[in-house]
Amino acid sequence: MSFFNRQDILTILIHISREDISRERLQEILRNEIPMVGEAIDFLLQEEIILSKKNMLSLSEKGLKRSRHFFEKPSHLRDKMKSKFAKRRGLIQLAILQLLKEEPRHGYQVMKLLEERSGGFYSPSAGTVYPALQDLLDKELISVDEQADKKVYDLKQEGLEFLEDLVQDDDEVFWEEWRLRLMWKQSTEAAVVRAEMDKFQLEFHYAMRAVLTNPALAEELVSIIRKGRNELIQWSNETDKKEK
Repeated sequence: MSFFNRQDILTILIHISREDISRERLQEILRNEIPMVGEAIDFLLQEEIILSKKNMLSLSEKGLKRSRHFFEKPSHLRDKMKSKFAKRRGLIQLAILQLLKEEPRHGYQVMKLLEERSGGFYSPSAGTVYPALQDLLDKELISVDEQADKKVYDLKQEGLEFLEDLVQDDDEVFWEEWRLRLMWKQSTEAAVVRAEMDKFQLEFHYAMRAVLTNPALAEELVSIIRKGRNELIQWSNETDKKEK
């Protein structure tokens, strides 16, 4: 990220993700750890990775998304490690395969049916559907037949087998769950949960730095994670009881 040390940027983002903090306080905390902390803060503000409001620094949505990439492998290694099918689990691609399982369709039909099956909640665009169709063609899950001025897409046997591996429900259940998942992904609540998970990931990887240099700390970290997991289990059990 620019000429700043990757780890320095990560350290700044972690501190800001914990709570909104004044620039002066952040610089005081990190002045001995990051030589160019002021310049790094200016860079992050310029890139809108962090925001400043009433002299308080906070992590932007863009910053949360960007922080995920700190823990990913370089793209050329990531692509090698991904399986052939790992890239096809998107909600839209899966729904397209389900539509083509019913019968061959052209692109416009796919767009209108996706909107219909979502209950009008989702209005797909050509810029979403046609690249998705092309991706499925590239992966040899579907085929295309040029008919007059239309391209008609059909599900191949490989696509059917792939779909059956992922979907065991009948069609009615599939479309109801697909609609609910689509609604959730675009909801305010989902954004809040994702933001907190991103912050948790930041903290976890920050803690792992200490464990890597001192493996004896692993037991303490495991204890913290286990405590959080047990609280989540308890919450889930209580929620299940309330819903019954």
